[in-house]
Amino acid sequence: MNTTHEALAWRYATGSYNTAKKVSDEDINAIVAAGNLMPTAYGLQPFRIITISDEAIKAKLLEASYGQKHLVENSHLVIIATRTDIDEAMITEYAARIETTRGLPAGTVDGYKAMMINDLTNRTEDARTDWAAKQAYLALGGMLIEASVRGIDNHAAEGFLPDVYDEILGLKEKNLKTVVIMGLGYRTEDDDAQHYGKVRVAPNDMHITL
Repeated sequence: MNTTHEALAWRYATGSYNTAKKVSDEDINAIVAAGNLMPTAYGLQPFRIITISDEAIKAKLLEASYGQKHLVENSHLVIIATRTDIDEAMITEYAARIETTRGLPAGTVDGYKAMMINDLTNRTEDARTDWAAKQAYLALGGMLIEASVRGIDNHAAEGFLPDVYDEILGLKEKNLKTVVIMGLGYRTEDDDAQHYGKVRVAPNDMHITL
């Protein structure tokens, strides 16, 4: 695609994938990298990105996807899972990584670290979960765009049972919780949805100037 706008106009929520056609490792790595580069609050990135190409694993998730085949019958299933261990230790590790990456003396960002700890550890568990999910969706947006620019079909979905996904994938033991998923692959010729007009709010209605 020549431009992001062209790529977004081209993409649609793919409902049928050609399972014989696989997305290359190079493209998968680039898509995940785009998610990793997206901004998040504090830069904390309270999530992890999981890609699944193993057909046996994806098949186990079909029932937990309400039988929606396109959610698992694709080249790759991508899961964005938020961290459930948003605590002082996690924030301390992040602060140390800031100093190491930027070549700063130890303790330089102690004030910033204290602010993050005070903010996040004083929230309720539900509030932290909601906050982390918002950051995960920023990564999702970046990956959807990157995939589309590369001419790779995709969809995002919330219509599944996250707790069952977590159990099947063993995510609880990794302090992770599934929030949203996306499929990657290449559309089939008989997927009627690719021919539907894109329904969006008119630009003049969407864009409010003050």
